[in-house]
Amino acid sequence: MTLRKPIAQCRSLAALGEEGLLRILTRHWRHGPTVRAGVGDDCAVLEGRSKEDSLLFKTDSVVEGVHFSPETPSRLVGRKALGRALSDIAAMGGRPLYALIALALPSTTAPAVAQEIYRGIEGLARRFAVDLVGGELSRSRQIVLTIALIGETAGYPPVLRSGASPGAGLYVTGSLGGSLGSGRHLRFPPRLAEGQWLAKGGWATSLMDVSDGLASDLPRLAQASEVDWSLDEERLPRRRGCSLQQALCDGEDYELLFTVEPDREGPLRNEWPFSTRLTRIGVCLHPSSAICGKTPSFHGFDHFRLS
Repeated sequence: MTLRKPIAQCRSLAALGEEGLLRILTRHWRHGPTVRAGVGDDCAVLEGRSKEDSLLFKTDSVVEGVHFSPETPSRLVGRKALGRALSDIAAMGGRPLYALIALALPSTTAPAVAQEIYRGIEGLARRFAVDLVGGELSRSRQIVLTIALIGETAGYPPVLRSGASPGAGLYVTGSLGGSLGSGRHLRFPPRLAEGQWLAKGGWATSLMDVSDGLASDLPRLAQASEVDWSLDEERLPRRRGCSLQQALCDGEDYELLFTVEPDREGPLRNEWPFSTRLTRIGVCLHPSSAICGKTPSFHGFDHFRLS
């Protein structure tokens, strides 16, 4: 069966959604032995220089009118583009290494706009010791900026979404909600140090970043790990002035969501070395549990769904 038939059976991409489209597009993919993890995690995981090392490969795009407005300062557009990819490296517990930049923009754009976009990328790259090694320029109707990023975990394995087990505590860094209204979605700090600490110390059994909203990302982690969950909504760390729905659905938080085995939860809280807020928001449950607490019927961000 070709890919065209199942796509044609759907009314539109809005009805299918991101994950439905992704399943159709990638369901025939097969990987060689050097690919340790492919579609379904924050980064692809490739074989490193030794059995103890892994390479992390990520690409991410920001599109004018979707991820930023025409009025957004160009330097912040560049910062956000690299920051999103860095957040995915953090979500595997990795260290970023090299980046490629692909920038498409209208031919009427002032050269200073492109320069400012690159300045934003360069500033964040210097902060996290990322080498910018090349890329591509192209013409388009609107600004589209894509970052391809390679990172690594050297001497320890990356943390996948699939390692959670029933009884594990659910944790999140920082606060959730209101990122768009506050402008934080342009200036967020990638949680690279926190992610590396969680991975190197074997604290996190599963890990991902919260980019589309907890209401979308928590079910993804649970599905990958084949667990259900109970969420303590009263303990959900909300940004000031945000409702529960905003904390669950706004997205663009770029915080870390992870699980910890019960016997390590106390030591985790005692030894957490960062000023970054750390909150236990729930627990993983066996899939057959009758008391599992699902998120409300609303969902987080999806590029194709209209509501």
